[in-house]
Amino acid sequence: QDGNWNGSTFDKSVKNGFAARTTGSFSMNANTQLYGLFSIPFGPLTAIRHVISPSIGYSWSPDFSKKVFGKNLGYVVTEKDSLGNEIFLDRFAGTMAGGTPRTERSSMNFGLNNIFQGKIKKGDEEKKVDLLSWRMSSSYNFAADSMKLANLRSSIRSKIAGKLNLDLSMTHDFYKYDIDQKRRLGDLNKNSSGFINPRLINARLSTGFRLVGASWEDNEKDDDEKVKDTTALANDLTDPGLENPLKNMKNTLGNKRSWNSNISLSYSYSATNPSNPTKNFWANTTSTINITPKWKVSYRARFDLMKRDLVSHSFSIYRDLHCWELSLNWTPTGIGQGINFRLNVKSPTLRDLKVEKRGGVYSGAGF
Repeated sequence: QDGNWNGSTFDKSVKNGFAARTTGSFSMNANTQLYGLFSIPFGPLTAIRHVISPSIGYSWSPDFSKKVFGKNLGYVVTEKDSLGNEIFLDRFAGTMAGGTPRTERSSMNFGLNNIFQGKIKKGDEEKKVDLLSWRMSSSYNFAADSMKLANLRSSIRSKIAGKLNLDLSMTHDFYKYDIDQKRRLGDLNKNSSGFINPRLINARLSTGFRLVGASWEDNEKDDDEKVKDTTALANDLTDPGLENPLKNMKNTLGNKRSWNSNISLSYSYSATNPSNPTKNFWANTTSTINITPKWKVSYRARFDLMKRDLVSHSFSIYRDLHCWELSLNWTPTGIGQGINFRLNVKSPTLRDLKVEKRGGVYSGAGF
């Protein structure tokens, strides 16, 4: 329906019909790639390739409550109430079409991606590996009243020897900070030479690796040689379960990994207020021992390395009962302090068929 505005209400009795609304936006993007090859013979490393991928884009969306290209679209009517305050009356508000966009957006985004790759020679074969990736991005908002330049965000990722992951993320602010007023200022932060000097306000460095115990199967050949030397003694044992203790132990473990341990470290730095930065350094460990194919024991711990304190830890025991499973979790200290015992059906459709007992201040730190 169409009609006229009458004060703060919309009079629909003037004319029946449909009210059409057209909105839109404009955007464009461009990117390219640059390659560089450096011959650096260092051990098995023969060369390093650097791939640079710069990108830039622009997007614009007008305020449809105002004139667009000199034409009043009539989607929104501006009036004043009894107190003289300006109000907006949108004929599409509350409809399935949604309210008319009343915010102009005009921004340019730019980014720079760097990938460093290495060529490693092993014998007569050459292998390409990713050494490091470094990404940076920011944007400039032309429609903003102040502080039009967004924070510079960057991330660095690397995998050392294919096992140790390193992740570093940083955020830099281009603008000054007033320590007395505890707020950002609209002036760019510059050094003594007059160049823009972004200040670091957030950083996070994390790494993690996994240690795995060799399976019994890996040492099967060596163990068989040792068993041959004790064949005569084994044959003297009347109990069939003791004829070959080492072989029975391998069968019990099912040739699975005997143990594994995951270790992760995380360091964070925050300096939104330069006069009062905060730092955190955490370490998390999870270790699991497969006693048998059906018995598993786990230990989890979290350490505050800045305070040199054990924040929390827990012990877990798990037993596979074919169609059922049993788990016991014990948290000695902390918020989740307590014991949780659970016996349930493994089938997802029958998970509610269970026996569960809790003791202490248990918060749900499951197995």
